[in-house]
Order: sequence, then structure tokens, then C-alpha cells
Amino acid sequence: MWLIFSISSLIAFISCMSFAVLSYINNPKSELNLRFSIVSFFIGGWAFFPFITSVISNNEYSLFYGRVCYLFAIFTPPAFFHFVFATLGIDKKKINKYLIYVFYFISLFFLMFSFSDLFIKGIVTHDPNSHVVPGPLYIFYVLFFSALCTYAIILLFKRYGTLDGYKREQMKFLALAFFIALISGGIHLISTYVNIEVIPHDLLIFFWSLIVFYSISKYGYLNIKLALLKSIIFVFVYCFILGIPFYIGFKTNRWFLASIILFILSTVGPVLLRYLQGKTEKLLMAEQEKYQQFLLQASKGMVEQKEISKLTQLIVRMITKSVKVKFAALFIYDEERQFYYCVAGRGQDIRNKNITFNNKSNIIKFIKSCMKPFFLFNASNDIKDSFLDVSKNSTLVVPAVIRKDLVAFLVLGDKLNGTLYSNRDLEVFKTLSNQAALAIANCNFLNKTNNQQKRLFEAEKLASIGGMADGLAHQIKNRLNSFSLIGGELDFEINNFKEQYKDFVEREEDVKRMIDYIKEMSDSIMSNVKKTNIILKGILSFAKSDEQDKFFSSFSFKEIVEQSIDLIKIKHHKSNISFSCNIPDRDNIYGVRVQIQEAIFNCIDNAYEAILEKIDCVKNPLLHEMKIPNVNIDGYQPQIDINLKYIDKNAVISIKDNGIGIKEENKSKVFSAFFTTKASSKSGSGIGSYVVKRMIVENHKGNIEFKSKYGYGTTFIITLPMGRNV
Repeated sequence: MWLIFSISSLIAFISCMSFAVLSYINNPKSELNLRFSIVSFFIGGWAFFPFITSVISNNEYSLFYGRVCYLFAIFTPPAFFHFVFATLGIDKKKINKYLIYVFYFISLFFLMFSFSDLFIKGIVTHDPNSHVVPGPLYIFYVLFFSALCTYAIILLFKRYGTLDGYKREQMKFLALAFFIALISGGIHLISTYVNIEVIPHDLLIFFWSLIVFYSISKYGYLNIKLALLKSIIFVFVYCFILGIPFYIGFKTNRWFLASIILFILSTVGPVLLRYLQGKTEKLLMAEQEKYQQFLLQASKGMVEQKEISKLTQLIVRMITKSVKVKFAALFIYDEERQFYYCVAGRGQDIRNKNITFNNKSNIIKFIKSCMKPFFLFNASNDIKDSFLDVSKNSTLVVPAVIRKDLVAFLVLGDKLNGTLYSNRDLEVFKTLSNQAALAIANCNFLNKTNNQQKRLFEAEKLASIGGMADGLAHQIKNRLNSFSLIGGELDFEINNFKEQYKDFVEREEDVKRMIDYIKEMSDSIMSNVKKTNIILKGILSFAKSDEQDKFFSSFSFKEIVEQSIDLIKIKHHKSNISFSCNIPDRDNIYGVRVQIQEAIFNCIDNAYEAILEKIDCVKNPLLHEMKIPNVNIDGYQPQIDINLKYIDKNAVISIKDNGIGIKEENKSKVFSAFFTTKASSKSGSGIGSYVVKRMIVENHKGNIEFKSKYGYGTTFIITLPMGRNV
């Protein structure tokens, strides 16, 4: 029995000190790891007491080293208490800080008397263990230890009842471990007064250190059943390896034979331990193994999916169904808008599917720095808070990476059955995310290719229309020339007839009236021929440009505006539109002329449409959702202001109107394809603003934005770089 108690003490000492070092090395920046290292260090030093006092026969030395071990015991209660407060996240509160300081000062008080008879009078050695002879102050230390440790464990169990998911599972670890530690300490302290110790209390300390270490350092990789079973297997295997040689040595006194057996068992032991632990893990993880194999097989088929929406829904559905998680949300990168958005999500715990993460935000930088699955409980508070809008139960983040580029990331909640994600789970998720990244990139590539083909097709159609416009204009001009000749000839003949038969015409009223009517019709033909010719020239100048206008060049902004205004007047059959142009004399801008002209025309056209809608809204308020305050049709003066400024080597164009404006809910859709705010579908297809943005942003490396207040007007601002580097 003496040997068992001594070996238990030695094992507890080695395990506590080892776990103290490993915990700190595992994550030196973690407050929780630091606090565990400190409390494990103190408990390990205290646990060495039975071993050191039992192997030293000299009473004086035994007392000295026993008191040295109790130096660690004195600081165990406040360190224990401090660790629990850090675990609960309440150690930084001002009142709790002061409370912790008070407990450390109480320990310092006991420290002053630790080598006097007031604390420990002596050491008593008897089979199977050694105990201290308590002094008058020792009972106060027992009360101090009991009060602090009991209160700390009560706090852990209280918090356990309020948590769910992985936090609840982690608290289960800690509450169980500290309850074991309290029992161990209680056995040791009670044995001081009753001199009875039925089981080696230091064996419980080994279990305590192992469970807590896994809880704070390896929590995401093991569940509590697996941790306990592996711990038990470890203890029994090594008790068997160490116990048999020592038993043979003590019983037969043949230590050479015992050493040979110890060497053989030490060689076989690790192999046996790995085999037994592997079998245990396989039995406990059988269900996880099924869905892991399913995910690995399913991931191989993801690249066959060509549509991004179907692919993302498939990934999320596959994980929620097979792994049985509370929720899953997949975020992918939008290259154009430069943020990550939730493209698919399943589960009731998702708070907001419309949340986005900017590419330059701290959370995205953190995910890029990890580039592998990580648990949010290991992340800093600001990273945790970033995911609160996704779900308050966000647990695991799985990045999808291609060549160090973060294509997407998956946010998972807890499992429905409350078990933890294992190390194997993380490996499977990493493989799955790599396949998902390839599949998403493949879909994006196909979408880009299809869009480019569509744009090329549209460009070809526009080019063919431009070519047709020239031929069509030629035919129309021929007809106009004929009408012009007919009208001119008719006018000449009428005037000639009036001159030759002047008296006859003046005398006959009916003849005079007929000649005046024919003259009026002739003038009308000539006037309409001229107008049609002007319109034809305007359309041709817009639809068909010179070859140099299709490339980057410097040109007059004022000319572009004047041509666009002429076309607006032709389109809307209005000549009295009020335009205000603030354009400097040096008005050159740099870009592709035909594209800039299309952009300016589109913005002015939208402005005029907004003015017409506002006029209609003021005239017929009952037909609209909102009555515009302080506006009446008599006092309303439609106005479109066009300005050009040069700021920091950029040409800044603003087109402002006092039309109807844009509703708040529509602002995010203005540049989306096939979205229109115009009252009638005949007014627009919803593709104009979308095309304009692509031309300005993609082709000219510029920017287009707007400011708008519904009922009061809109201002579009176009920024174009003034240089050949675009």
C-alpha cells in the first residue's frame, strides 16, 4: 500500500507540472491557460508531499521538505479561485480583482508562519502514508481552503445550468474536474486529523489535471467520455507497467529480473496504450465516422455543379443534414462589391442572413491569418462579437481557400446532440472546404465566362445596329431629298402662279384660299424635312461613332452634354427642359467617348424621368404611396444641374435633379441588372444603370455613386481618372 501511495504522489506531481508547462506553451497569450498553469504548478508541488516525506527517513529533513511542499499548498486556494473567475470571465471586474488580491494576501499571512510550529508541528509517518501534525493556525487554513474551493465549484455549477452547446460541455469538464480536486484536497486535509486515507488522493489529482488540461487546450478535439476513458486506460496501463516490476522486486528481492521486466513492459506499453485508446475512440466515434465518410465522398462530386446558388445550397444542406448542427451559414466573396455575404444558410439560430463582412475588416483578416478551421471560443472577444449578428451560438469557422485566397467561409453552430467537434471532424471539414473552394471558383469562372460572352454578343448586336443605322439613314435621306425637292418645287410653282395671275387670285376668294392652303402644306413639308434631318444627325452621332471614339482619348465634356441634351429633347418631345451646366472652359476628360456619352445620356434621361414622375405624383397624390410635402404643381420648377470639377487628378461629374428621388429600400438595387424605379415598364428595362456602372468602374477604373432623398431629388456623381494609366 505504501508503494501505491508514493507512486500516486509522484505521478500526480509529474502530471501537474507537465500539464502546467504544456498548457502555457500551448497558448501563452491566453489568460485561461496561464491561470491553469499556475494552479497546476501549486497543486503539483503540494501533491509531491506524500512521496518526499515517505522516502526520507530522517524526521528533521522530512519536516523541512514537508513544509516546503506546503508552501505550494498555501497558494493553491487563491490560485484555484482565480482560475475559476478567469474561466467564468469575471476576473477583470473591479470588485473581483480586489477580492482575489485579498485572498492572495491571506495566503501570504499563512506563508509567514509556514516554517513555525504554529502552522505545522511535525510529520507523522505510518502505513500507508505520511501526515502533518497540525499547529493552531492549520485549522484556519483548512477553513480557508474549504470556503474558497467550495464557493468556486458552486459558481461553476451555477454557470453550467445557464449555458448550452459547446460552452455547456466545456463547463461540464471544469465542474467535474474541480469537484474531483476538492474531494482530493478534502481527503488529504481530513486525514491530518483522523490519520485515515482509504484511497490515494493524489491519484485523483492526476485525473483533475488531465481533464482540465484537455478542457482548456484540446476542448475542441475530444468529448468528456473519450477524455475520461483515455485517462483511465493510461493510468491502468502504466500502473500495470510500473506495478508488476516493483511488486516482483519487493516480493522476491530480485531487482535485476524486475528491471528486465520493466524494460520489456516499457517497450510494449506505448503500443498497447495506442491500440486500446484507438479502439476506444473508434467505438465512441462510430456515428461521427459515418457522416465524415459521407462528407468526404460528397465533396468529390461538388465540382460537377455549375450553378453557384445550387452549389452553395447543396453544401449547407449536406452539412446540416449529415453532421446535424443547429445552423450553418456559408459566406462567399463578391469581387465587385469587395465583401463577403451570406449566400446560403439553414437553421433556426441564424439571426440575420443579410449580414456582410468587408474584405478589409478585422474578422476577415483574422480568418485569412488562420486559413484553417478554428473555434470561436479560442478567438478574442472582438472576433466573437463579429459573429453575434450571424448567430449567438456560432461555434466553428471553416475557411475555404485557394492559393492563399479566401474564396468563402462556413460558420457552424453546435451539434444537436451536444457532442463536440473532434479532430477528425476538423480534418474532414478542411478537405470539404478545399473541394468547396474549387467548386465555387469553378462556378465563378463559368459565370464570368458566360457574362463575357453575353456582353460580347450584345456588343456585336450594337455594332451591327450601328452599321445598319448608317445604311438606314442613307435610305431615309434619299426620301427626305425627294420630299425636299417636291416641297421646293411646289412652293416655286405656287409663288410663280400667284405672280402671273395676281389679279385673278385677288379677285377669286376660293382660289386664294386654296393657294394659301397649298402654300402652308408646302412650308410644313419643308419644315418637317429639316427637323427630321436634324434628328437623324443626332441619332447617327450617338449610334455610330468614329473609330477613334472607341478607344481612350481626351475629348470635350461640353460636346458630350450638348449631344445628350439634344437627344433627351428628341426622345421626350420637349424643348423647354431647364438645364443648368457649370462646365469650365478647359473641359477635357479622358476615356472612351462612346461609353462616356452613353453614361451621361443615361443619367440625364433618368433625371428627366424622375422629374416627370414627381410631376405626376404632385398632380395625382392618391395614385402614389407617398404625398410629397410642401410641393405644389404651380410652384414646382423642374431643374437638372450638370457640373464638372477636377479633384486630385480626377474629373468629377455630378448630375443633379429635383425629381422624385429614390426610396430607401431601393437604394441598394439601383445598380443591379433588370431593376428599375421608373413607374412604367415601357420607360426602361432596368439594365441602363447596371451597364453604366460596369463601363465606369471596370473599363475606366473610376467610380459612380449617388445621393438621394425620396421626394426631393437625386445626385449622381461620376469620378473618372485623368490619365493614361486607366
